[in-house]
Amino acid sequence: MNKHFSKHLSLSKIERIFWHAKFPKRKSCIRCGYRQLFKLSDDRYKCKRCRKKFSLFTNTYLNRAAILSDELYELLWWFVYGFTANKTAKEIELPQKLVHHYFFTIRKGISDCEENEMEKFFGEVEVDETYVGPKFKNRRKKKRDYLRKMNAVKRGRGSKILHQPVFGIYQRNGKVYIKFVKDVSKKILQDIIKGRIVLESEVYSDTLLSYHGLDKKGYHHETVDHGRQEYFKKKQNKKIHINGIEGFWGYMKEHLLKHHGIAKNNLLYYVKEQEFRFNYRHLSTEEMIQKLVEILVKFGPRND
Repeated sequence: MNKHFSKHLSLSKIERIFWHAKFPKRKSCIRCGYRQLFKLSDDRYKCKRCRKKFSLFTNTYLNRAAILSDELYELLWWFVYGFTANKTAKEIELPQKLVHHYFFTIRKGISDCEENEMEKFFGEVEVDETYVGPKFKNRRKKKRDYLRKMNAVKRGRGSKILHQPVFGIYQRNGKVYIKFVKDVSKKILQDIIKGRIVLESEVYSDTLLSYHGLDKKGYHHETVDHGRQEYFKKKQNKKIHINGIEGFWGYMKEHLLKHHGIAKNNLLYYVKEQEFRFNYRHLSTEEMIQKLVEILVKFGPRND
């Protein structure tokens, strides 16, 4: 393996980085929390009370990791810098399949963390929906013929058969939250809004019928009418627009292009990666890597 970013750090130092992320104060049993541990010859630990044996990666996204900590740390650098798995595999001379596996593991951890750790939105909040997926002209001829036969060649909000509907919430000067939805019906979107946005917040949207009635549910709702070329207006010192969430859509789609096609089953994780990058855009490269290390070793995958 060719090291570029982690070559100045020893394996023991990198392992300490992972251990400190998992146990910021002191090592303890992952089952009972007891602090008296025996270190075994294979570098695992054994709890004196409950006899549980565990390693750094037990019950985490990295359970049974097939690579060493320094190799994983190197992969995190390439991931944070935005390299694709194929490009990374060529640069550091690791099997392409292995790099793909760990990049997917990182994205899975990010997706679960963003979904479970996201706090509710408040203040001035923008909501909007978009669609992601390959353009019709970029699909295989056999697939294009099938879509024409199914009358699924539609644009905009009528393209839910062809593309994946995505709903987004953006707190001004704060974070963004995105959710894959079955469709952009009123019930689906307003259920998400109710669960993610604090009552009495200022909610800005376009004039999609799915947003009608938010003012009767405890929100201060204002709209801009894109159909009439209205994108910004002022009302009692309020700046009414959804330029923030629309700007994120552009940011997200631009960064997805470099992958040259994403399998439908994996699309959510790539989109959630862009949500994560946007939400932690203020972090330095090393701080971003530290955040990913914490996600990978402090939490385990959901069983859904």
